[in-house]
Amino acid sequence: MTALTGSSSSTGPGTLQATDSTVPIPMVAEHPAHTATANLTRLLCIAVAAAAGIFGLLSLPSFLAQAWPNSALAAAAWAASFGLPIALGLSARWGSARILRGIVAAEALSFVGILGFWLIVRSTPLPAGADIPWVITFTGVPCVAVAVFAQPRLVWGFTVLTSTLSGFVRFTTSAEPNPALIGLADGLYSLLLVSVFVAFTLAARRASARVDEATLLTRQAEAHRAARVARRQERLSIDALVHDSVISTLLMAGLGRTPPSVVSGHASKTLTQLDALRAPPPQPVLLVSDAAARVGTLTQQIAPDAAVQVDNPARAGQEAGIERTVPSAAVTAILGAVGEALRNSVNSAAGHDPARTVHRRVTVLSTTDGFQVTVSDDGVGFDPALVPPERLGIAESILGRMTRLPDGAAHVRSTPGRGTDVVVAWAPDREPASSVEPVETPAPPSVEPHPSVEPAETPAFLSSSLDLTTPMARLILALFVFVHGLLAVINIVPGRPLALMLGAYLAIVLSAITLMRPMNRPFPRTQVAVALTLSGVGAILMFGYLPAHDGAPFAHWHLGAITLILVVLAARGQIRSAWMGYAVLALLTVGWAVETGQSAMVGVDLVSRHAGTLLAGSFFVVGLGRSERDLRVLTQDDLARARQDATTVAAIRERKAQLRRVNALARPTLLRLAEPHALTAEERAQCLLVEASLRDAIRGRCLFVPPVIHAVQAARQRGVEVTVLDDSADTPPEQLETLASTVADVLDTIEHGRVTVRVLPAGRADVATLVIESGTHRILGVGPDGALRSP
Repeated sequence: MTALTGSSSSTGPGTLQATDSTVPIPMVAEHPAHTATANLTRLLCIAVAAAAGIFGLLSLPSFLAQAWPNSALAAAAWAASFGLPIALGLSARWGSARILRGIVAAEALSFVGILGFWLIVRSTPLPAGADIPWVITFTGVPCVAVAVFAQPRLVWGFTVLTSTLSGFVRFTTSAEPNPALIGLADGLYSLLLVSVFVAFTLAARRASARVDEATLLTRQAEAHRAARVARRQERLSIDALVHDSVISTLLMAGLGRTPPSVVSGHASKTLTQLDALRAPPPQPVLLVSDAAARVGTLTQQIAPDAAVQVDNPARAGQEAGIERTVPSAAVTAILGAVGEALRNSVNSAAGHDPARTVHRRVTVLSTTDGFQVTVSDDGVGFDPALVPPERLGIAESILGRMTRLPDGAAHVRSTPGRGTDVVVAWAPDREPASSVEPVETPAPPSVEPHPSVEPAETPAFLSSSLDLTTPMARLILALFVFVHGLLAVINIVPGRPLALMLGAYLAIVLSAITLMRPMNRPFPRTQVAVALTLSGVGAILMFGYLPAHDGAPFAHWHLGAITLILVVLAARGQIRSAWMGYAVLALLTVGWAVETGQSAMVGVDLVSRHAGTLLAGSFFVVGLGRSERDLRVLTQDDLARARQDATTVAAIRERKAQLRRVNALARPTLLRLAEPHALTAEERAQCLLVEASLRDAIRGRCLFVPPVIHAVQAARQRGVEVTVLDDSADTPPEQLETLASTVADVLDTIEHGRVTVRVLPAGRADVATLVIESGTHRILGVGPDGALRSP
């Protein structure tokens, strides 16, 4: 007797409480292996290296023409300016952040040092026509490199410093009559040009940080959602096993209608199943013939009088000489559902007339569409629509079990007086619903407790970062207007039509302003056409203004201005349009050179000076787009891994928790029942009490806590029929302890009759109701604060 009553003493706190579905999964808080910031950092390092290569080649003629007296020192300076960015790009894929930062720091310091050397040691004017020091053509490279890693204030400070030093270097080396003005203009132009790329870099960094934050939040949400689903699926699977094996064994023993040897066999089998769940084996497959044999064995155990018909299970593979197989998970689910259908038929098909003869048939069918088993009887039947949802036999052990099985389906068809047919199937080659008729019985609980959280789209870097309506963008636009206005004033040519230059300046400024509208994707074609047209008009007007052989330092300022507009246009996703505009600009420049009696190569030389700027901008944009696409794929893979990891961990934890609960409640009794012996009336009563507690744990999960457990057991021992139901799904009442205390207090006052406790769905005025049939019929509502009231 001790073994049978051991379960009732194990209802202390911590052993029988329902598991907490809100327990976090540790790994979901971890950052993904691939982040937008890491991808962007590698991309920008490579872009810096590409820009250094472009400008290094463009600066090579100037370097050779401006060689210092100490050629070794000159070569070292050029190698540092050119080589360090290249080293940064080569190290981007394998180097740590510390290594990359070190290279950038060395690059920044060496560049400032070279500029300082030019100011202190090489401060003499260079030959006329070759007075642009090669070093200032590199100004943007170290600034963008610093922008990849440093804080914005430091980045902008370094940008202003290097642009200022570049202006001073140009001032000290200029052979023009007014070197101060030339140095000022050059420094401002460097600041403008570099600021555009620095702003792009910082904006992309901000966008990548937002991407990482959104991705991490999505990863956490996906993992928690997957964990919730996994916990619920695991609970339902364990509940189905408990109902089919544990509860049926206890009920069989408690009713006393089954020979002790049969009860012992069922108890031993149930213990084996519980032990097997502790370490589930890998999912093998079974031959169809083996699966059919198992169906036959199960039928013989539960309903020996049933006829079993196997419809040629090997037929599907005869032509190839290979028999079809069925996953063991599918076989397990089908056997569980068939066993429940047979038990229901044995217990209920005869109705209230034990002498009625009931014919049962189990039909096994294997085709190329899958594996199907039908359990039929000609008993009294029933109306599926009238089956209460809390009855787990049909809703969970048959329909629910097969719904949770991938490619599984089930149908229960019954009519009062005309028998019952239960069809369960595994059909991988077509939609599950097509293998059986639509289910008419109440639907099992959904395994999706919450709406699916759609993985967030990885935010597009450019569409979210290059909003040119920000204060910084307006500041750069103002600098653009001021710098090119200054350059236009510096290069006023006496005797030329000033209206042409003014018209060109206004057209170019308006072209830049058209790009300052909020970002739309794709960029409006009309806006692209307006910007290109205005730029083209500005170029034509400016070429009409310029005289031939104008060798002033910034005489062709409009070429740089239009190129900068094209860079911004490319950054806004219109790379093809930008290069088409550049091609038109090149044709106009060459045409102007030829028209003014100069060589076509003069025009090519003028326009090619700005090719590096547009090429660097295009590489920057193309790289960002490729990184964005790669990141989308990596993010989806990472989300899938997060869901899988969370599902695995949650399922293992839930399984352990549920097994602890079942073992604490039922294992002592099952161990005693596994030893064949005749049970006393007290032992049978104890079996029924344990069976009722297991039903409470399944049907009234959120109230399966110590105060209610003790009160329910005590009431049942007094002869009260207690039913506990939980309709709250995965949203139990917030004040659960208060509710449990109130329910326990009410149960303690009931001496006879029947009580149904039901936890209501979230959002109701009352959190629970108690229907009491004890002398008089009463319905009590329980408010969120635990207060009782009569509706």
